[in-house]
Amino acid sequence: MVITNIANSKDIKIEDGIITEIGDNLVDNEIYDAQNCKIYPAIIDLNVKNSESISKLNQKALKGGVGTILMMPQHKPIYNKLQLAYNLTKEKDIDLFVAIEAIHEGKLTDIHILKDKGASALFLNSDEDMNLIKRVFQYGEMLQIPIFINANNKALLGNGQMNASDKAYSLGLEGIENYVESIEVAKILELSKYFNVKIVFQSISTKESLELLKNRDRNKIFVDVCIDNLLYTDEMIGEFNTLFKTFPPLRSEEDKDALIQAVKNQDIDFISSNHIAISDENKDVAFEVAEFGIPKLDKFASLVYSLDVNDEILTNMVSKGPAKFLNLNEGEIAVGKKAKFMLVSIDQNQENQNEELFTVKKMFIF
Repeated sequence: MVITNIANSKDIKIEDGIITEIGDNLVDNEIYDAQNCKIYPAIIDLNVKNSESISKLNQKALKGGVGTILMMPQHKPIYNKLQLAYNLTKEKDIDLFVAIEAIHEGKLTDIHILKDKGASALFLNSDEDMNLIKRVFQYGEMLQIPIFINANNKALLGNGQMNASDKAYSLGLEGIENYVESIEVAKILELSKYFNVKIVFQSISTKESLELLKNRDRNKIFVDVCIDNLLYTDEMIGEFNTLFKTFPPLRSEEDKDALIQAVKNQDIDFISSNHIAISDENKDVAFEVAEFGIPKLDKFASLVYSLDVNDEILTNMVSKGPAKFLNLNEGEIAVGKKAKFMLVSIDQNQENQNEELFTVKKMFIF
């Protein structure tokens, strides 16, 4: 197959699912005309919660330009062989990798067995028993399996509903302080110095955490930021708008600006969706009882590329970087790479002429 007339690339030839040639006027028996479309590598999303069926995740991922997901077990714990096998064997178009809980109900899971059965990563809450966390790090080093850290102290979190701010005070809601995250980042960062294992600090949301992570060993310590915290602040909650109740919470303008600047400076490694499927009935309730989470997998590509950041930097953080991290032969459009990419149209918003609409027209996954 040859894809022609791509707005931001030369013609691309694909054979047996691999890009074999990029050039002008390539010929083949099968031609796909990509006129008026741009091409971007398919996104690799390293933070999708297993809150819905694999078939629904598959449909939403394709719509959102995502060709590969790493499924996190926070919503529905994945800690045994049956749960792992069920997810890995479900029919799907996208590539699915699964992280398992390293500690479940105060005990280590069968990490070695689950890794052999197909687990690609470990998931760990930072406020578990420190001796157990140390043992997880030992397993991670021994098995060379990465560990994704949710840096969050539940005791300090209390009944927090949103970012601790004047906004929370005005609404009479208990706030979530920045130090709920940064204290845990400092602790895990210090412990990680003693182990040769890859650590991903997941969904970092505060300027204090960024400062702590600035001089990290970038060969083994990685920073993930979810798209929510790059686009929105706690002001979006308005008068108890549950659609913007999420975790980590939407932070201050100062925090958001710090995160955006870190992206521009390439001090961030990955941008992920932090997708959690929440039904309307679980959002159309009082703010205090509404579930945390913003579903966004089906529009992830358009959200990412709406950021006021160079496209090459963004592609590194959602495609090329995650591919390198997972040792995948994809993530960029180059000869020898797997042909996994999206064709998109970028149109002018009729209501706002200064805004461009980024729409995924077709996904190619071979």
